[in-house]
Amino acid sequence: MPPLPTTVRIAQTLGITTSAFVAGKRPTPLDQIPLTQSIGSILSISVFSVPSLLLVPSPVLVRQWQLSFNREKIINPAIALVSAFSYFWLSWRLYGGLNHPKAEMYALSVICTLGIWPYTIFGMMPTNRKLFKKYDEMKGLSVHEQATEVGLAKGESAKELLDRWGMLNIGRGMLPLLGAVLGLWSTLR
Repeated sequence: MPPLPTTVRIAQTLGITTSAFVAGKRPTPLDQIPLTQSIGSILSISVFSVPSLLLVPSPVLVRQWQLSFNREKIINPAIALVSAFSYFWLSWRLYGGLNHPKAEMYALSVICTLGIWPYTIFGMMPTNRKLFKKYDEMKGLSVHEQATEVGLAKGESAKELLDRWGMLNIGRGMLPLLGAVLGLWSTLR
């Protein structure tokens, strides 16, 4: 088999690395720079950030979550689009459509990577809305004030909502990770 063109190798590398990057990364010293805090961190937020946020007072928790959410909602979907486009292009460029098992694997990579949108909208949005409401309720409090969250239904405190959100977010992060695995499998097969 003749070697693949450079453009194909670039698209393979771009698709696999960007979908893996969106899925998650380990924290680094660069995380102190605001832009790099939000890049590629769907899983890392649930694994590294949520447990730490659960230790702080609720007003701080909801502010930090809101800040993180606002950064993530722009960066990760944009990177996911780059990944999905790369997989789509590979399927079309190498196989002319879905008439080959490798093309089907690339197409599944597209579906998994873009799956973060419907998962977020249908699976996470109710919890997101409740956390937005908590943010609105607590944004006037100083970081040293304790929010009183007594008399709430089970699962409705800021900490319980963030804990639920963190678990849901793990499911969301698995989608682009699966896309990366399928893309790699298709590339290496």
